[in-house]
Amino acid sequence: MRVIRDNDIAMKHFEKGNLDVFDLVLPDIWHEKTQSEPYKKGYITKFWGYNEVPVGAGGLWMNSAMPMLDDINVRKGILYATDFDGMIEKITRGDYSRKPHAMGFGHGEYDNDGATPPPFDPKKAISHFEQAGFDQVGADGIRVNDKGERLSFAITYGYQQHTPRIAYLKEQAKQAGLEFTINLVDGSSAFKYVLEKKHQLAFLNMGTSEIPAYWEYFHSDNANKTQTNNHSNYSSPALDKLIMAYKSEFDTAKKYQLSHQIRTKISEASVIVPGYMVPYVRQGFWRYVQIPDNAMTKRTENMVTSGRVMGFGTFWIDEEMKDATEEAMDDDKAFEPVTIIDDRYKL
Repeated sequence: MRVIRDNDIAMKHFEKGNLDVFDLVLPDIWHEKTQSEPYKKGYITKFWGYNEVPVGAGGLWMNSAMPMLDDINVRKGILYATDFDGMIEKITRGDYSRKPHAMGFGHGEYDNDGATPPPFDPKKAISHFEQAGFDQVGADGIRVNDKGERLSFAITYGYQQHTPRIAYLKEQAKQAGLEFTINLVDGSSAFKYVLEKKHQLAFLNMGTSEIPAYWEYFHSDNANKTQTNNHSNYSSPALDKLIMAYKSEFDTAKKYQLSHQIRTKISEASVIVPGYMVPYVRQGFWRYVQIPDNAMTKRTENMVTSGRVMGFGTFWIDEEMKDATEEAMDDDKAFEPVTIIDDRYKL
């Protein structure tokens, strides 16, 4: 087993044939960094397949225990001042999709409630900010209240490649007189920072299963405590009651309805700006790594695995094709470039 900690170095190893498969999920990698000789000469196959894997809670979490964020009008203003749709279009090249609801997507009847994410609307954001007392604009364009408090919050996140995304949200938020500052905390340390409830806003997506979970995120047992997944520090007696009824309900029809009610309450609380989801598999693999025709399923998360959970990917190594590929490389011969796009499950 080889461990390569730098993604760019790992990609160079892949293009030399030292690795058989490499993830091409990030837009800049797929669109910009796959124009080199191994791809143009057909040595490497590019694969893009859409799926319908359940997506967990997340986006921009607001810590309601922090000053100013305990005001629902401030939180509602942030909802409308956060331009995730523009970020998806401009920064991720339209490859990603918007989550319809803060608690995720793809759970069937559990989340089939017709929810839509709030649009970017600076005028609505300003209206809510003014209701919260931020009715003045400072010389720097950021709104202030009569106490002199600036409408400014730090966004905590954990990966350098997300910086352009945060920077875009930061620039767009200025249209509503809202300042986002950037707080990059490296990798797992960022999640620890959030678990300790030190954040104001957290740019974070969580995992999920076929049946959505709510207790860990919104029950009062987990609010205002460290080391819990209640990243918003929000709870209410009404929400507690619904969550406990949901946990103990075995009638699926009733459980669906309880799920819808919980999701409505969470939307009304305005503590998470619904973020984006990545509803596809995108990988590069050497041409001798073979896959069946129409190989995607709705639950395929990796077509060709590289030591991770097998999932629903099916592949094999064609040894004769591998020998032919190595000979072609030695002789500087090329094959037809191959890009496979399977959009049967595109939403």
